[in-house]
Amino acid sequence: MNPERLEGRLAGIVGADYVVAVESCAPYAVDDKAPKAVVFPADAQEISEVMKLASSDRLSVVPWGSGTKIGLGGIPARVDLVVGLKRLNQIIDYEPGDLTATFQAGMLLREAQTSLHSSDQFLPFDPARCERATIGGILATNSSGPWRHRYGTARDLVIGIRVVHADGTLTKGGAKVVKSVSGYDMNKLYVGSLGTLGIILETTLRLYPLPAVERTWIALFLTGEAAACAVAQILHSTIVCTRVELLSSFAAQSVGRQAGCALPADTVAVAVSVGSMLEAVDTQIAAIGKLCHQEGGVAGFLVEGSAQESLWRAICDFPSASDDGRSWVTLKASVPLTKVLETIHRAEALGRDLGLESTAVSEAGCGIVRLYWRGETGSPERDPTSIAKGVEDLRSWVVLNSGSLVILSAPPAIKAKVDVWGPVGNALFLMQELKQQFDPQGLLNPGRFVGGI
Repeated sequence: MNPERLEGRLAGIVGADYVVAVESCAPYAVDDKAPKAVVFPADAQEISEVMKLASSDRLSVVPWGSGTKIGLGGIPARVDLVVGLKRLNQIIDYEPGDLTATFQAGMLLREAQTSLHSSDQFLPFDPARCERATIGGILATNSSGPWRHRYGTARDLVIGIRVVHADGTLTKGGAKVVKSVSGYDMNKLYVGSLGTLGIILETTLRLYPLPAVERTWIALFLTGEAAACAVAQILHSTIVCTRVELLSSFAAQSVGRQAGCALPADTVAVAVSVGSMLEAVDTQIAAIGKLCHQEGGVAGFLVEGSAQESLWRAICDFPSASDDGRSWVTLKASVPLTKVLETIHRAEALGRDLGLESTAVSEAGCGIVRLYWRGETGSPERDPTSIAKGVEDLRSWVVLNSGSLVILSAPPAIKAKVDVWGPVGNALFLMQELKQQFDPQGLLNPGRFVGGI
C-alpha cells in the first residue's frame, strides 16, 4: 500500500496526531528496516481496527512497547507497520488483598512499581533497562533479571491475559485471581513468543509483598573458581537469597563505578541479596560473608538503601552503563549450574581467539549467563563472519553441555550469518503449527522468532 494512503487510513482509526509518517519512521527501524508508518492506538478497539486493516492489506506488523528489547530476534522478513502501545498505560484493576493487578501492556514498569509500593507490594520484574521497559514488552520477550532466582520468570507470574490477533480478533485467557484459573493455560503461549502469535494488550499478574528489609553482600575473589565455589556453598545452604550474581572482572569494575563503590582490578565479584525481617536478614548476610571468606574471598562489604538500588540497576543494565561508543554482541547461555564458570571461561577463550574483549554477568543461581563480546580498543572492526563463527562454536559447546545459547543483540551484519535462536529440536514443528493457526498470513513479526517464524 502507498505510504501516504496508509497514513490516511490509519489516521481515520486513531487520529492524525497518533500516526508517524514514513519520513519520520527511522527511530522505529528493526535491524535497519524502517516501517512505512507507526501508529499509536488508544484502546483495544482501535488496535483491533488497525489489525483488521493490516490483515486486509497483508501488512507485516511489529508490536512496540518502548523498544528496549527490539534487538532481540532474527532480522525481520519485512517491516510495514509498527504498532506502538504507549497510550495503553493504565492499571485496569488492583486487588491488594488478592495480591493481583491488571495492567495495560504499554504501562512502564517503573510506574507500575510506584503504584504498587504505596501498598507495600511489587512486581518482581527487573530486566535490563527496567526504567524504560513496558509490561507488555517484558512479557512478549519473557525477560528476567536477578529476581528470577527467588520469584521465577515473567511467565510464572501471569495469571490472565488479553490479546489481539493478526485478524483483529480480541481474546482473553486465564483469570483475575489465582484460585479461579483452570483449564488449558493459554497465557503461556503468548509470553515469550515475541508478538508472533498476537499482541498482548492487558495482563493480570501475581504480586508479592515488599520485604521489610533487604540488604546485599558483595564479595571479591581473585579467581572465578573461588567465586563459583562460594556461590555453590551459598546455594547449598539454608540461606534464602533473593538474587545471586557472579560478575567477571570487567563487569564487576564497571558495575562498581556506576554504583559508587570502586572495586579493585582483576577481581571477580559475587553479589547476593536477602530480603526478609531485620533479624533474619542480618543473620543470613553474616552467614553469606562467612561462607565467602571461607572460600577465599579477599574482601566483602554490605550495601543497602539507595546504594543497593544503584548497584542492582547497574547489574541489570550492564553494559549500557559502561558504553564508550563501542558496541557489544550480547549472548545468553542457559546452562546447568555446574557449567556457569566453564561457560564464562569458554566465551573468554573464544573471544581472545577472535581479538575481542569478553566479560560476563551471570544469574549464577539459575544457570543464566549473559556474555558480552566487543572489539578491543583501537583495533579494526572485526569481520562479522568470524564473530558469527565464534557464536556457532560457543553454541556447539553449550549444547554439548546440555544448554542453549541465543543472541540477545548484535549488528544485522552478524545476525545475517548465524541463527539468532539456535536449534529447538522437535518443538519447532509444533511452533510452526501454532503460528499457522494463529497467524496464517505470517503478518506478526515475520522472520524474527525461532525457525524464521
